[in-house]
Order: sequence, then C-alpha cells, then structure tokens
Amino acid sequence: MKPYKGLKALAALVIGCWLGGPGQAAAQAAPAGAELFTIRIGQQPQRWALEWYIASEKGWWQEVGLKPEISTFASGAVEIAAGASGSWDVGGAGNIPSLLGASKYGLQTIGIADGEAAIITLMATKDRADEYLKNPALLKGKTIPVTSNSTGHWGAAECLSKKFGLKPDDYRFVNLSPPDINAAVMSGKYDISSVWAPNTYILEEAIGAKVICTGAELKMPIHSYLFTTPGFARQHPDKVARFLAVYLRAVAWQRAHPEEAKAYLKAFFGSVGVKFPDKYLEQELRDRPAFDLAEQTRLFAPGPGGTSEIVGWWNSVGEFMVSVGVVKKIPDPKTMVTGKYLQMIQDDPKLRAFVADVAK
Repeated sequence: MKPYKGLKALAALVIGCWLGGPGQAAAQAAPAGAELFTIRIGQQPQRWALEWYIASEKGWWQEVGLKPEISTFASGAVEIAAGASGSWDVGGAGNIPSLLGASKYGLQTIGIADGEAAIITLMATKDRADEYLKNPALLKGKTIPVTSNSTGHWGAAECLSKKFGLKPDDYRFVNLSPPDINAAVMSGKYDISSVWAPNTYILEEAIGAKVICTGAELKMPIHSYLFTTPGFARQHPDKVARFLAVYLRAVAWQRAHPEEAKAYLKAFFGSVGVKFPDKYLEQELRDRPAFDLAEQTRLFAPGPGGTSEIVGWWNSVGEFMVSVGVVKKIPDPKTMVTGKYLQMIQDDPKLRAFVADVAK
C-alpha cells in the first residue's frame, strides 16, 4: 500500500533566494486616477484568504492601482493545477502544493500566508478517540479519508508514523475533498479522518469529534505560502510587490483591530460557504498566526549559518517529498523562494507607509 499515491497524481496533473536587494522595477503606490491593473488571485476557503477579503471590503486594492479577480478552489491540488494553465497570477496554498508548483512550473514563493501546525489534525469520533489514543494498534487496517496532495495528507502520515507507530502498510488512505470528508464522517462511514480547521470545528460541533494528533505536537514546519507564477513575476514585479503589500497591511490591521477582525473572518467564511459557531473565530485566528512585514523580512533573511528560516522549512518539506518519490530533487530555494518583493516594499517609502496604515 502506498499512502502517497495522491501526491504523485498531483505531480502528473501539474504541467510541466535569499532576501536580496530591491527589484529591477519600482513598487511605488499607484498615483490617484491611474487605471487599475487587474490581478488574478487564486485562493481557498482558508483563514489566510481573510487578508484579501478585508482589503476588498476596505478598498485598499485601488490605493495601489490593483483590481483583484479572485477565484476560490477547494484545495491546493486543484489550485496549483489551475495555475499551471494560467488561470491566476498570484495566490496562496499549503507548503506541499507550493513546492510541487515550484518543481513543475517554477512557482515562486514570495511570502508566508500563515502558520498551520496547530490546525493540521487527525480527528476521531468521540466514541473511538480515547480508544485510539490508549491503544494505537486499533488503527491497523483502517481506511482513513484524506485530501490528497495537501499538507493535511503529510500531517496524517506523520501522525500515524511518529505518534502512533504505524507503518504505511498498516492503513489505507482514500482521497476525498474536505466537504466530502465532513459528510462521510458525519454519516458514520469513517471514525477517523485527516482534517484541518475550520473542518475540525464543524465535526466537533456536529458529532463531538476529537483531535487525536496535530502537526504542532510533532513540531512540523507546516505553513501556507504566498506565491506568484514565474511569467507574471517577470512581466509585473511591481504588481507582485503591491499585491504583497496589500496582504501585509491586512495582517497589521488585524492585530490593531482584533474584534473587528473576528467579524470579518465570519463574513469571509460565509462568503465562501463555510459556517461554524462564533466561539471558534478567536481560536482560528490564534491557531493560524499571520506574519507582518518585519517578521516576514526576518524569516526570509539569511541566519548566522547562511540559511533563512523559510529555506529551512522549504528543505524539510522537500526532503519529505523526495523521500516518497514525488519529486526527484528539492526545487532550488535560491530561485524558488525569494524575499525580493519584501525588500521592494521596505525600499519604497510610500508602500511601506501603506502597509503601516492601520487607522481605518
């Protein structure tokens, strides 16, 4: 049994830096009255897309001369495949889809969307959770629904191996979308599943399901990344920087307005058809931390040993992907992970002031 078969399917489906100085093109904020540039954004119904929702509600895109066209995808696998065919210019996804996009068509990671180790989980129904925790051998022979090609897939495999001591042949993964996993578990078809927030809240509320393992327990470097297609980056580096500036302004604004941020989070999830009780809103923001301009700059900067933190994370994911045969080698982070656009913001007084404006 090969639990990573779905990851190889994505590799077939997708068609085939260090923090540096300022980019070749200036990233200055657009002058008043300038024609808006349409930028196509790929997103998922995930907490990290909240930043774009807030920016749209507040009109921040127009302030930097952009007009967003946002497409929502059910998972990173579908989004990355759509990017290969030119359906979007910039976007975000988990680190496994991001790395596969880099491997197959040069997708460039330009920022960190959020941290996700705490929300990548294995959940079990309330009548089986304690049994599995006490006696992991009961998990042998189980069929476990996962969303293939996702970071959740990686988290499930690591939980089963490192926490519960199972080997790949001890269980079987079946590929389902997150909504289909919810429906199947609630119907009683499965009593254990790989899910991530906000699906964890939905299952907890509906049937009392319990988390039995998280990526955080295993100290996994799980994040979602922000990225751009290579063609768009070559043609419009200034637009990439403006896109990133909008995102970072929303991060800063949320920290300054936490109660309003929760209201926007509820509205965002409602706009993409996801509903769960308000009591989980604060947890969602806490367990999926976003990173501001200063933090991102630090994470992209080389450390004392010459390697940045994000490159360390990248290589950890890459080693996993190589070990299961999905990629032959780790995509070179010197070209696929770049702090260029963060530096463009830092070097542009107008954009830097735009990011820092959290008054409204």
